[in-house]
Amino acid sequence: MTMSTPIIITSLPGPTNDTAVPRSVTMRQARRALFAAGLYDSVDAAIAAIEDPSTRKAAQIEWEYSQEVHRDKDLVQMLAPALGLDDAALDQLFITASRL
Repeated sequence: MTMSTPIIITSLPGPTNDTAVPRSVTMRQARRALFAAGLYDSVDAAIAAIEDPSTRKAAQIEWEYSQEVHRDKDLVQMLAPALGLDDAALDQLFITASRL
């Protein structure tokens, strides 16, 4: 009987970070997370409150037709304060959305 050579594992992948903030989520995920947080209906009001007509229209287009929501996009940065979300709350919203 021949003895086999032992396999030596020199490194293992590190633990996954389940609380990492995703860079983007689908619009479905974003809408469900906003709904769960009680903020979904506030988005239209926040967009309607944008003073500049061109910026307001661009925000409406993004909200209605985007397939993904990116954490670093201008629309997200603009709407977060209007929805009462600081950076930590926005991060948590993206984490929650990524799990839906």
